[in-house]
Amino acid sequence: MFRQFIFIFFILFIINEGISQSLVIEGIVRDKNSREPLAFVNIIAEKTKTGVTTDIDGKFSIRVDQKECCLNLTYVGYESYQHNIDFTAKSQRIFLSPKLYQLDEVEVFPGINPAHRIIKNVVDHRNENNPEKLDAFTYTSYDKMVVTVDADSLMLKDTSLLDTTQRTVKEFLDKRDIFLMETVTERKYMSPGLNQENVLATRVSGFKDPLIAFMISQIQSTSFYDELIQIAGKKYINPISKGSTNKYFFLIEDTTYNERGDSIFSISFRPMINTKFDGLQGFLYINSYKWAIQNVKAQPPDDSTGIVIKIQQAYELLEDQWFPTQLNTDIIFTNFAASTGQGDSYALVGKGRSYIRDINLNPDIKKNDFGYHEVEIESDAAKKKGEFWDEYRIDSLTERELETYRFIDSIGNEANFDRMASIAQTLLSGRIPVGFVDIDLNRIAHYNRYEGFYLGIGLHTNDRVSKKFKTGGFWGYGFGDKRAKYGMDFSINVHKRSESVIRIDAYNKVTTSGSVNFFDDKYQAWSPSNFYEFFASRMNITIGGELSYTFRVKPLRDFKWNIGLQMQEKKAYQEYYFTSPDIDAGAPQTIFDFTNLKIGFRFAFREKVVETTKGQFSFGSKYPVVWLSYTKGISGSVFGAYNYDKIDLKVEGNKYIKYLGHFNFRLMAGIVFGQIPASDLYIENGSYRTFTIYAPNSFGTMRTNEFLSDKYASLYLTHNFGNLLIDFKRFHPEFMVVTNIAFGNLSNPENHHNIDYNTLEKGYYESGLIIRKLLDLRILDLGIGALYRYGPYSLDNISLNFAYKFSVFYGF
Repeated sequence: MFRQFIFIFFILFIINEGISQSLVIEGIVRDKNSREPLAFVNIIAEKTKTGVTTDIDGKFSIRVDQKECCLNLTYVGYESYQHNIDFTAKSQRIFLSPKLYQLDEVEVFPGINPAHRIIKNVVDHRNENNPEKLDAFTYTSYDKMVVTVDADSLMLKDTSLLDTTQRTVKEFLDKRDIFLMETVTERKYMSPGLNQENVLATRVSGFKDPLIAFMISQIQSTSFYDELIQIAGKKYINPISKGSTNKYFFLIEDTTYNERGDSIFSISFRPMINTKFDGLQGFLYINSYKWAIQNVKAQPPDDSTGIVIKIQQAYELLEDQWFPTQLNTDIIFTNFAASTGQGDSYALVGKGRSYIRDINLNPDIKKNDFGYHEVEIESDAAKKKGEFWDEYRIDSLTERELETYRFIDSIGNEANFDRMASIAQTLLSGRIPVGFVDIDLNRIAHYNRYEGFYLGIGLHTNDRVSKKFKTGGFWGYGFGDKRAKYGMDFSINVHKRSESVIRIDAYNKVTTSGSVNFFDDKYQAWSPSNFYEFFASRMNITIGGELSYTFRVKPLRDFKWNIGLQMQEKKAYQEYYFTSPDIDAGAPQTIFDFTNLKIGFRFAFREKVVETTKGQFSFGSKYPVVWLSYTKGISGSVFGAYNYDKIDLKVEGNKYIKYLGHFNFRLMAGIVFGQIPASDLYIENGSYRTFTIYAPNSFGTMRTNEFLSDKYASLYLTHNFGNLLIDFKRFHPEFMVVTNIAFGNLSNPENHHNIDYNTLEKGYYESGLIIRKLLDLRILDLGIGALYRYGPYSLDNISLNFAYKFSVFYGF
């Protein structure tokens, strides 16, 4: 026992002696010219050869022997530097000098590029290291974004030499930035892909609306392990995805070792010369332990959009799992520059920082713990006090940051920035707020061949009257059919988060014969997806009303449900009439009475829905979205003459295919069991003219009302190659191929009279090419193209199978 005691004492003495002879020094590394912190700089102690890298804020901490003399620093693009340790200083302040020039290096390898072996190992271990392949995790993040003017040259000038404007700008920037925002968000995740972000607190200079802060915090992907990396809404091919060594050039720039003895490889990457794809450039810092990303710096190589975005991510090893702990986002708005009128120009820059903490890799969470939407903002998020913020901020706010809040808040209150933001959100939903009502933009004007040019007005009460209920209506006049249309509606918001709404509608309007509608369709007259409505020439005067209930159920939040009762009276188009031996003994009918019970859903797996002050806003889903609707026609009632069943299906999806571009599809299908008039059967969307506007999701070579079906299936396929085929410095045309296919059938054709139609049993086919962005105006782009009709329904006159198009697409 005494010997064991002596042995333990001896071991503790050795450990203590070792610790007493070493100490931890801390510091920060900055760019000598810009004074910006440098992330992921390699630092190696001269004698012990132990190494670390600076974190994402340029800070480092390293244990060294008291007899250590210096630190050796290396960083790509900077001169190597040896720093003499000042043991008396609380923090080492180190500055690296950028290299004065850097030639583009061309590396020729006699065999396999040695970097490829490392990249292959990272790809092979990608699922093991990807946090979103874990069963579950939770964390809290603190996000901060500062926007200012990059005016270093102005700030260094002697104030006495400046004119009045320059002096004013300098005095402003001396004290404050032009924008500051902070958010605190709790995130929980459960495989496969079930995600919840709960915004606990937001503070935005000049604003109180929490949505603004959240939108800014979503600029970059949290993990760098997905096949595609999203930056500011655009997807880029990950340099550590399968096949990347055939498209990216990789170069080992440096190799260091950490205190564990793991190798850390600094590898630069960029798209290979003469390759065309949406790629990134930057640096990967790969840790040989599990072949994981320890740090990454990346940015798109093309800044032609006027915005340069640079991202950085840092990972730490927690419970033997690599996990992101900090994200940086730097934005340079090259097209938005401040000027003092003296020929100078200063770029607007944004600096975002996200710090991830309270990470739990084995949380006890269940599906019921997740809310109705992927992103939910606490009602008091904008009202959190200083004590709350102090718990999550990395550092206390500086005097400059406090002054930014004070000054910009005062301007925001005076100019009512929140009111402007509210109006912007409302405009995006197609409404203009005026006092206590919103004007419905989609009710003001539209065009189709039946109504001609339509002018009208739509009004609804807004939140200034009540957040619980809304009421409103519309009125309009078609100069082609010379008829007024009008209607009223009333809705009650039963429960905001579950989107539970009861709605009553009554109307006297026209509806397109053979059209298919789903409960959440939002008609936007001038949206490309609705351009096919311009060609509608057969419509039915429709008088009726509807009662509906829309809602979500928490355990099945990817579904949105609707049940409703619909009663309509439709008038036949022109001379058409309908007969059926089962209805009125086969008497001709020109007035069609329907009573319908409807139930349907929209299913969007893992859709990212954000709950805002103005309702819900969707960022979409990376999976196909499905709509299914069942209609039961009820006969024998006062308003119902038709006993039938109808099932309608719509599936939409899009996928970015690596190195090939964006693929989109829409599948439409439906079937009617029973005998009903043509007004409620299926007529394919034909949009043919020899030369006319291109209408997506329609048949560009098909004549309007050419085919009638009671069962059908249509498939619309488009593939946009983007700039992958042809790309010039100032000219970026996009080539989009189109193929549309339809099949159908019509039972009981003898029921339909005084109407010309064909049927689709043999299959309808058309294909073509649209060249977009021949003229790119940013807010919209114009192009041209052509489609060709072929197969069983092609026309004998070959020239009549062609349809020539001009395209219009919006940039928002």
